[in-house]
Amino acid sequence: MGAWGTGLWEDDLSCDIQDEWNELMDEGVSPRKTTKIILKSWQEEFSDYDDEEDKLADESILFISLAGLQMRHRALTSSVKKKAIQLIKKVQILLYGKKAMRKVTRKEKRYWKSLKIN
Repeated sequence: MGAWGTGLWEDDLSCDIQDEWNELMDEGVSPRKTTKIILKSWQEEFSDYDDEEDKLADESILFISLAGLQMRHRALTSSVKKKAIQLIKKVQILLYGKKAMRKVTRKEKRYWKSLKIN
């Protein structure tokens, strides 16, 4: 899979997830059922990964994409929201380390609170 930018929809995986979402929604499947179908198919795919960092990266894209799509349809579930935030924090810790994350986390908490995400 590849990426051509830093935006959410500038990645092959997120675009594949979005395409699958749109196809299911066009068939009349509810957002909740669509989420379950997509989670099941992609998590089965990720179970074959040998590299944990690659798996973490792709799981992050999966849940952030699902959160974005659910929000677009005003159907954001608490489980997808919590998992997306949890994975974002995990990736940040891998990139920046725990000590550097303390300041970032305080700022993010204020930001998430302002968006009513936390």
